Amino acid sequence: PIQDKLRSSEGGFLFFHVDQTLASLPWELLYEGTCFLADKFSIGKNIAGFWSESQRAERDRLRVLIIADPTEDLDWARQEGEGLLESLNADVSSDRIDVELLTGPRLGKLELLEAIRDRDIIHYAGHLHYDPRQKESGWLLPEGKILRAREIEKMGSLPGLVFSNSCMSMPDHLRRQELIGEDQTGNEGKLFNHLAGAFLRAGIASYIGTSWEIRDSSHTFEFALQFYRSLFEERSVGEAMFDARKHARQQFPVNDLTWAAYNLHGNPLTRIFRSGNRRTFDASRNILTSRKILQQYPYPISRLYRKFLDLQDGPDSDSRLMLSNLSRCFFHTLGICGSILFSNLESLKIRLPGLDHTLDFNAWTDEIFEGLNKVHSLGVELTAPGLVESFFLHRDNIEKLLKWSQSLTEEGEPPDAYMVTFQYLFDNLLTDLSFLGRYRMVYLKDAAGDALELRGQHLTEMRILPSQMENVQLSRSIMKSAGQLCFFNTSRRSLLSLSPYMRFDPSERELQYPLLGWSDEA
Repeated sequence: PIQDKLRSSEGGFLFFHVDQTLASLPWELLYEGTCFLADKFSIGKNIAGFWSESQRAERDRLRVLIIADPTEDLDWARQEGEGLLESLNADVSSDRIDVELLTGPRLGKLELLEAIRDRDIIHYAGHLHYDPRQKESGWLLPEGKILRAREIEKMGSLPGLVFSNSCMSMPDHLRRQELIGEDQTGNEGKLFNHLAGAFLRAGIASYIGTSWEIRDSSHTFEFALQFYRSLFEERSVGEAMFDARKHARQQFPVNDLTWAAYNLHGNPLTRIFRSGNRRTFDASRNILTSRKILQQYPYPISRLYRKFLDLQDGPDSDSRLMLSNLSRCFFHTLGICGSILFSNLESLKIRLPGLDHTLDFNAWTDEIFEGLNKVHSLGVELTAPGLVESFFLHRDNIEKLLKWSQSLTEEGEPPDAYMVTFQYLFDNLLTDLSFLGRYRMVYLKDAAGDALELRGQHLTEMRILPSQMENVQLSRSIMKSAGQLCFFNTSRRSLLSLSPYMRFDPSERELQYPLLGWSDEA
């Protein structure tokens, strides 16, 4: 029997082809005797007459459009759009994504149709308009206008994926008519499948939506963000959904059903993103511009890189002094990344035995990779996205940079012999450590959120906003971390104290790495 086959299977892909009368059944939640199907399979469904296979080339850079709160009456939708824009820009390298946010009164029908053209992914957060005539359903726009599925169909150059975090808008008489005599939650499934079908019939290959109307929260946002992270790790659409469900099951409260609400209409094997040659170090890759390092990266990195460039452009360049500044810049990069990793592991109750005594930079680097191996084997998430992948990608080059930096104190071959290569490898490392430029390193002055931001070439006074302080977990972290140097992931609203691995003395403007026995003026 089918149930025995499903129970004995170790997982894989399931693509249901079902009749319209069975469309609203939550196939993902069928229980095979030991677990839900969604716990072991990457699942998609095709409702007869709704979906047709379409060939779409995988791309190594995706164009993503976020449409949020077009009617300007859904605060959660606007916040979701803004948060998703910030998070995707932070978590995904700019050579992999081009993301744009449209919101509010800018969203006229013609402007929106033009914006949709040639996009790979549309993320929609707003009102869905229901109409019994399926292709008349669509998105509710300002002034009561509707962008209908049939209008999207006529446009051509359709996106490969639509992700809909939406609530339903329909006339009261229709809502009463649709819900009469039926279980409301079950019938909502029919209504949402009806709306999904409108987009599938318009030619959208993959559509992600919910089986019922769910209250938006940080959990629905985190579910969507986890889906996109997996997608950009070259996972298929079905695998990315599986990863997001798994994340929700593990991280959210046991009574939270976010994981159960979402479903994929389309082939779970569909793959949208394929990274070019990024499985190994790519020597042809564009180098990070010095402007980004100077304006966005942590202050010690920006300051020393500025000194290096000034010497490089000066009339009497001293190659040993130039490389000394670049090496100190590299040491700070190792120190900052290691401090973030070790502090993050400690917050997860994971302690590395090698951190119980003072270390040199070789041992510090070994502990970084030991910690990254634990992160990988345990499947935990870090506050700093991209740290694991970037360090493993550049492992050989990190060892070279470390060796060259340490050779400066020794007599031997002149620095000119490897100056250009050092800068090239280091720039490429900083390119992949883009989170250093997208999030903030801050010194918290007090429990009220007053802080000093160590970013770019300036130390800037800042205050963590009251709206951010409303986050209970963030507010508690601020109170506990007063007087400490912290890593602030602004998109996730999470604050990570870097003590005891990294400290900042504001009076002397000095950064200290106690385990390394090393300090440097910031």
